[in-house]
Amino acid sequence: MIEKIAQIDKFGRIVIPAEWRKNLGKRVVLIKLSDDEILIRAIKKRGKLTDFVDSIEIDVENFENTHALRNKIYG
Repeated sequence: MIEKIAQIDKFGRIVIPAEWRKNLGKRVVLIKLSDDEILIRAIKKRGKLTDFVDSIEIDVENFENTHALRNKIYG
């Protein structure tokens, strides 16, 4: 297992090193968040990112209020 410490930029992005991206190719990445860790795992199934849209859960009652939705997504 290779571990790397990465900074999170002001937009909340984490840079994945180029040599890792070359090995991943066009694979989809699963991101799992918990209280004390973030797990990023490449998924072997090749598919479209839109295949996973319904797996995202957001605790918002009204999706018409875009400000509340944006606050839930980005914190």
